[in-house]
This record gives sequence, structure tokens and C-alpha cells, in this order.
Amino acid sequence: MRFWTFLAALFVVAAGPAAAQPQQRDPFNGQFGVVQVTTAPTQAARQARLMGDALGALQPQRPGELDVYMITASLWGDPVFEREATQAETILREHFGDATQGHTILLSAGGQGERTYPAPTPENISAAIGQVGAMIDRNEDLVVIFLTSHGSPDGSIAIRENNHFAAAMRPTHLRDLLISAGINNRVVIVSACFSGAFIGPLADTNTIVLTAAQHDRSSFGCQPQRDWTFFGDALFSHNLRGNKPLLEAFEDAKTLIAQWEREHNLTPPSNPQQYVGQNAAALLRRAERNAR
Repeated sequence: MRFWTFLAALFVVAAGPAAAQPQQRDPFNGQFGVVQVTTAPTQAARQARLMGDALGALQPQRPGELDVYMITASLWGDPVFEREATQAETILREHFGDATQGHTILLSAGGQGERTYPAPTPENISAAIGQVGAMIDRNEDLVVIFLTSHGSPDGSIAIRENNHFAAAMRPTHLRDLLISAGINNRVVIVSACFSGAFIGPLADTNTIVLTAAQHDRSSFGCQPQRDWTFFGDALFSHNLRGNKPLLEAFEDAKTLIAQWEREHNLTPPSNPQQYVGQNAAALLRRAERNAR
């Protein structure tokens, strides 16, 4: 099958839950892979430098301190997702304070002009998770991951930069990467349609999962011209920016999103979902108290 035919078939994003999805054989046999076109040598070299610099900037954890490491990724090339990722990363850094100093990495599929951040290819996502896993104390540190993109009814989240690469991350891909890297204590936030599918594979006592929609629902507000999706706007801009605890901010965001959906006659409602592991919740509360 020709590349662009395959690309269109594999990574079309549905307008809603009822939209027809093309049925294609998975060329990666369930593994985390990518369809990619090589860029010009100068662009490829710059991309490699960006990723190398981002990994090199990560600092080891402070012994005896609860450090918070953050991986933020805009996975689709529309500008709304990069805007959401960069703003959310700033708000999260402010929320967790000094614990994030030298402990953040941001990947983006672009969308706002000249590339500033490393691309979120599967290889780079794996490298970011691996480097964080090598830096943390697995028992005392917390890792916060925020992903924003389009989602698919099969539960995967789309990864795409126009004319360059396309992939899809299944919830099990993320779970397996985190396990392989030894990242036990984590908060995973997913802003995408159908993102409730991430809860089942990731749920354990050391994990918090917050999602923009239940597993069989669309989320809203991802038009390219917007600054935020509904979920990102409600969670980060309207609630976490005021330094509420994250889980309280999520509950208030759910109420605000439901209000916006009613005002715009958007149905069925997205119904954001959460799973809160007991150990992760205790570690999150400690991190938030330390930041005050």
C-alpha cells in the first residue's frame, strides 16, 4: 500500500463515536511504531540536537527530597495542541514549584511556525521516559505526564506531524514504557477523545489517571484556532492556575466542561474520567504541600 494511502487509512480521526473507521491490518503487530518520511539533512540534524539538548537538560533527583518530573507532549500538529501543551507545562511547573526544577521535558508535533521542541516520535517518547526513569528515585519521586492530541474509538491517541510522521499510542504502549523505565509513581493526564481507555491499563495503587472523556465519548474544543481544548482550558487555565489541588481542580473542571457542552449543545457529553490510586494520591498531596 502506498504511504499516504496507508497514512490516511490508519490515522483518520473520527468526527464522533459513530463515524466509520477504516479497518486495516496493524503493520507493527501491536508494538509502538511510526510511519515516517525523512526530513532534509539540516532539519534532521536540528531535530537530533533539540532532543539531545532536552535529554541533557534533565537533572538527577535530590536524595531525600520528593522531586516531580514532568513529560508534556503535544502529539498532533494542529496549533491548539502545542498551545495547550506549552501553557499546561508552565502551569504544572508553577503548581509543583521547585520540585520540577531541571526535571521537565516537552515534546511537540509543532503547529506554531518554526519548531522549538523535539518531535514526539515514538522513539523520542520512549527516550524521554527512559531518561526520566534513569534520573528518579523510584520510591520517593513523582512523574507527571500530560498528553494532548486527537483520540480514536479504539482507545489509541494519535501522533502526527504533517508530511513527516504518523503513529498511534495505545494505552498499553504507555503502560509498558513506564514499567520498562521503572516509573512507578505517576500522574497521567490525557486530553483526547475516548481517552478514558487509558484508565484500565494504567490503573494501580501508585497511579492517578485523569482523562478528557470516557472511553466511548468524544471530547471537544480541539479546533486549530483555539488556545485550549475544553478539557485543558477547564483543568489548567480555569482551575489549576489558581493553585487548587490537582484532584479538586479536576472535579471543578468536570462541572465547567459540562456547562460549556450544554451551552454549545454538544452531545453526548464527554464525561471526563479519573482513577486515583491510594499511594499516588498520598504522594501527590505531599508534593502539593511542599510547593506551597
